[in-house]
Amino acid sequence: MLAKTPSCVQCGLPWGAPAFRHEDDAPLYWSDTGLLCSGGCAQKHFEKRRAEGTFVAIPAECPVEV
Repeated sequence: MLAKTPSCVQCGLPWGAPAFRHEDDAPLYWSDTGLLCSGGCAQKHFEKRRAEGTFVAIPAECPVEV
């Protein structure tokens, strides 16, 4: 498991920023590459990875220790 990722892997918004939507110090969205700050970034990340052919269909474990 990773320590808290410093930022969203899609847009770069730092963890802890008011717009980074998290609950109880755990992220709501993540992938095998890291944390995602919102549903919008999660969707963009999914679409980007699918287009690149790098999408992983198996759910990743939460990368943050809570």
